[in-house]
Amino acid sequence: MASLCNYIVVNDGSFSLNPGERKTFSDPIPSNLIIGTNRAKPILAFKASATPSGGAFQIEINDTFIYGPSKSGGDIRGLWEAFPGTVLNPGINNTVQFRATENSIWFADIILWFQVDM
Repeated sequence: MASLCNYIVVNDGSFSLNPGERKTFSDPIPSNLIIGTNRAKPILAFKASATPSGGAFQIEINDTFIYGPSKSGGDIRGLWEAFPGTVLNPGINNTVQFRATENSIWFADIILWFQVDM
């Protein structure tokens, strides 16, 4: 069966979080989502920057931890994380949550990429 890459712009702006703060987004995932194989995993892409002293954050999708790096400070970086397609729920709203765990973190331009059946 043929498939194609699709995406959702989760956030086309920027926001900052202080330690302990979180921001949650909710977006529908198409019902024809390919749940996932080793070659058809969703990808969450975004930009991030920490304070000059660095910082750390965590990302959860549908209450499942998918990414939690420590980041050196100063530069804006493009980041992405591939994760199992079974984390997403096709045909309904899904949540993406960003949480700062150490120092302030700035995020921007969050895109969720995934494959769908044609």
